[in-house]
Amino acid sequence: MANIKDLLKSAGCQPAHSILNAAGELGKKENMQVYAVGGFVRDLIMGKPLNDIDIMTVGEGIPFSEKLAHKLGLKKVVPFKKFGTAMIPNKEIQIEVATARTESYAENSRKPSKVVYTDLKGDLLRRDFTINAMAMDIHPDRFGELTDPFGGIADIEKRIIRTPLDPDETFSEDPLRMMRAAYFSSKLGFEIEKKCLKSIQQQSQRIEIVSWERIRDEFIKVLVTEEPSIGLVIMQKTGLMETVFPEIHAMYGIEQTSEWHHKDIFSHTLQVV
Repeated sequence: MANIKDLLKSAGCQPAHSILNAAGELGKKENMQVYAVGGFVRDLIMGKPLNDIDIMTVGEGIPFSEKLAHKLGLKKVVPFKKFGTAMIPNKEIQIEVATARTESYAENSRKPSKVVYTDLKGDLLRRDFTINAMAMDIHPDRFGELTDPFGGIADIEKRIIRTPLDPDETFSEDPLRMMRAAYFSSKLGFEIEKKCLKSIQQQSQRIEIVSWERIRDEFIKVLVTEEPSIGLVIMQKTGLMETVFPEIHAMYGIEQTSEWHHKDIFSHTLQVV
């Protein structure tokens, strides 16, 4: 099993290191398994800036978050009892604590209809992409040990976006993940695995069950990446654009009459953004 604690030292983010040490010590005291997970681990491995910390507990996360906040000298905890999660506002680096869980979804909603607490692997299995389905143990005796059951590191090396589960299941449960695939492709410059891309094409209309606010927020995230055109092309080719932004989709194939512009309006828009 790989150990990535040296990456944390070389990242030079002392606040993150201190918080994880404190959380690991608390986990040992409470006899709980505690991990850093998700985007934090991905960004640590990739050498990206560490902007927030995702902590996962095997056991009740909200009481743990309250004890952790006290240990860190932070006064406020914002709990979300339905999901067993909590935010700990912190000026230096944001902290989220979540109970390891699995989720079930109604057919016409991306919001979980049932949340069941589970173990480490069960929690990682429900995540959107393999690159976000890794965990770093922060228990003092095992600090830095990496759990990577679905090949997240290999996919980072190959620069591929892939789902832990069958993509049809992953995208059907939460269709917003289709837009997140486009976002991560833009943000990281990764390619979406062919099987995942085909699944998005087949399920693109299912994005309609997602609230407009969530679609808007995810679209803005694509636009503010360094290469937004990558995500926009993915949305266009998979049918997502036609479903969520038909006005932009309508630009595709429409030639411009100006002698200065020789591309269709959609292609010209990609150059502008």
